[in-house]
Amino acid sequence: MRFHRFRIALVLLVASVLFGTSVSRADSSFSRQGSLESFVQPFPITFERHDSHVIALQLEHPEYEAIEAMVTHRQGRPPLIRVILSLRGGFQIDFYNDEDVARERAAVLTQRLTFYRPIQYEEGEIEGLPTLRVRFTSHRGEDILLDFHGSSAPRAELGGFIDPGPHAGGAALPVMWANASAFASPTTEVLIDGVPYPIGEGPTPGSLSAFYSRGFLIGVFRAGVLKLFQFRHPRQLVVGERWLYWDHTGNLHVYKIIDIAGEWVTVHKTSTSAFLPEELLTARMVEEKLLLQSVRATGRTGLQDTVPPPHEGFILDLSAAGSFSLSIDDHADLVTGTASVQKLGLTTTWRLEPLQPSWATNRTVTASVSRFWNIYVLENSVGEP
Repeated sequence: MRFHRFRIALVLLVASVLFGTSVSRADSSFSRQGSLESFVQPFPITFERHDSHVIALQLEHPEYEAIEAMVTHRQGRPPLIRVILSLRGGFQIDFYNDEDVARERAAVLTQRLTFYRPIQYEEGEIEGLPTLRVRFTSHRGEDILLDFHGSSAPRAELGGFIDPGPHAGGAALPVMWANASAFASPTTEVLIDGVPYPIGEGPTPGSLSAFYSRGFLIGVFRAGVLKLFQFRHPRQLVVGERWLYWDHTGNLHVYKIIDIAGEWVTVHKTSTSAFLPEELLTARMVEEKLLLQSVRATGRTGLQDTVPPPHEGFILDLSAAGSFSLSIDDHADLVTGTASVQKLGLTTTWRLEPLQPSWATNRTVTASVSRFWNIYVLENSVGEP
């Protein structure tokens, strides 16, 4: 608690130093008074570019159906490792080797169990074939080992768009793309407390239902709650103005206007969060209100000054009336469906109902934003329409 209070105080101090009490109004002659107090991105989207991913499916275990690991190398720090245990019935449990990431995700993604754990990790090649080994302690104190050995080098034709099956069906809409993948060899194994649990048969004779990917991209809409307190908003709609918030975990969120072209406004959204990514937002000014048109999550975290190249990231497109699409980088329209927004009293609610592909149709995303004075409560759910 003492650390949390100190962090909030530090965030507010940094904000006052960085942003002061006035904002430069250069770079644009466009200026319009309007309803500028309220502008938030309602969906707590995550997007990650993992260097490696491995998963073992169809385990012959009474409770666990699958185990997977994602590895992201970080400059000057140990790699970020996430391990997921998939239980029978679709529920998933996360384990991270980064305490800040685990703590923040647990506080925001409230319908998913998240734990911090030290994770042993080794990755390499044997005669050109990929190997990856992770070992950790489960939420029940079990010693779990996933030891993957590939049957071939990763190939692009074995990668592509991924069907998540029933995993996290009531808590997430995941969009996943593997740049290159490889099947497992029969020497791949999963051990729990030293006991081997067989992996199901794979798609080719003699293979296992386990896969390795090099270059694994995953954008996700998740169920959860984010509470924002606004302590600054633009007085005029001009380049350089900002909305500033801090959230219930003590992180600063900055929405900075970086471009105005007629009725179109581009906002650069960053935060001090360890897991919520940088975003580029486009909105239209309609009847003196900003209406969200697109979200591009880049995968970078932290307060960023530079803007990444266009078309890179996880993209939600709302620009066509009554519809939405989800893309990753140049892989367009991976998920499509209908979109609606409704305001009732103090609450505005967005609904994204997927129509394609078929596996996504039972993963409707509902995002509501309720405003109480300067406090915004963002609540998201995923499930049947």
